[in-house]
Amino acid sequence: MKVAKFGGSSVANADQIKKVAAIIQADKERKIIVVSAPGKRYETDEKTTDLLIELAETAGHNKIHQVPLTSLLSVICKLQMTLN
Repeated sequence: MKVAKFGGSSVANADQIKKVAAIIQADKERKIIVVSAPGKRYETDEKTTDLLIELAETAGHNKIHQVPLTSLLSVICKLQMTLN
């Protein structure tokens, strides 16, 4: 059994995600796949991991800060739209 981990630039955009899917499908022994935060698509993008940390810190104070939440949802929605 093989475990594979993908994150950062390898899941930053739709083309990279499709390459990851091909890698996974090419080896039937890959049974466990771990996906971490996507990397920056553009120089101006905020790092997804930084947004997750900021969101966790605000949630720890019983409040949700809209900026990291909105930015995080934007990253996810853009990835989803380009995959369809």
